[in-house]
Amino acid sequence: MRSEELVRWTTMGISCAIGVQLLLFVLPSLRPYGTIIQVLLALGACGALAYVAATDRRQNGNLTTEGHSRNELKMIGMFFVLWLMFAIMFRMTGVGGGHSSVAAPSTVTPKSDTDRNHGRERYDPYKDARRGSYRVYEECPSAHTNATCFSPTHTSPKRRIETDVMKMLMSDYKVSLVNDNMQEFYVMFSGPEETAFAGGVWKIHVELPDQYPYKSPSIGFMNKIFHPNIDELSGSVCLDVINQTWSPMFDMINIFESFLPQLLRYPNPSDPLNGEAAALLMREPKSYEAKVREYVKRYASKEAAEAAATEDDEEDDEDAEMSSVGSISDDEGNA
Repeated sequence: MRSEELVRWTTMGISCAIGVQLLLFVLPSLRPYGTIIQVLLALGACGALAYVAATDRRQNGNLTTEGHSRNELKMIGMFFVLWLMFAIMFRMTGVGGGHSSVAAPSTVTPKSDTDRNHGRERYDPYKDARRGSYRVYEECPSAHTNATCFSPTHTSPKRRIETDVMKMLMSDYKVSLVNDNMQEFYVMFSGPEETAFAGGVWKIHVELPDQYPYKSPSIGFMNKIFHPNIDELSGSVCLDVINQTWSPMFDMINIFESFLPQLLRYPNPSDPLNGEAAALLMREPKSYEAKVREYVKRYASKEAAEAAATEDDEEDDEDAEMSSVGSISDDEGNA
């Protein structure tokens, strides 16, 4: 085979390999088939070289000798190695390939794209958070509380709590710590626009466990809200709703920018804490929205939210005083 043809066909093969990688980069939907496309490209290139070599022998009347065959096989093998190097290089730089270097959070895979209830979109409180999360953490394989297996950096739960709470304090949300404790605080939260909760303001009580972020935070509404997945009396949010999609990759900003707005937009009446709200939503959605607006008007003004938090703080102070008086009485009795 002439050297000009070798250079031409090698150049075409390399161009095809680069073209496929760029195509996978431009069209992400083809990435799951990237490996198949690359293998087919390699086989096609090797087959084309073998065909060109055989055609050249027939046209020029060259006999198939052992030396010629060995040289042509070496040439085809060198081309395959060259293509393989290019494929590995592109895959290492993240241009192509069907696998991402970032592990997705462990979530419960839904059985269908829509919820069985009224054909609404299946509830996924962290759908938006997955797109904008600033850092990814891997699930900790150990059950120990003090395990430090964050990725990419080894960060203790205490350090993570401080980081997430500082982000909340520096955000646009109004945050107030309880006794300067970073594991317990209140956040003022406004209802999402274009919903029946629009215009409402709630004081949200947040408590972070010692195992945070491996364990999800506890969230409660201080002033009343009418929602299937929120207890009307205590204001606590259904733990199943939080735990089904919680992952250490999320932080407190995601809770208030994605989780709570999605929770109010897409209630899940199949797993209720408020049976009345769930039944009303399934039977008469318009009546449900009307009652939500009634609760917003009566209980979810800014003044009502602040008053609810103040009353709760006063009750805590009274409990503390009663406990103190009780301990003094016990001491006097013992004396």
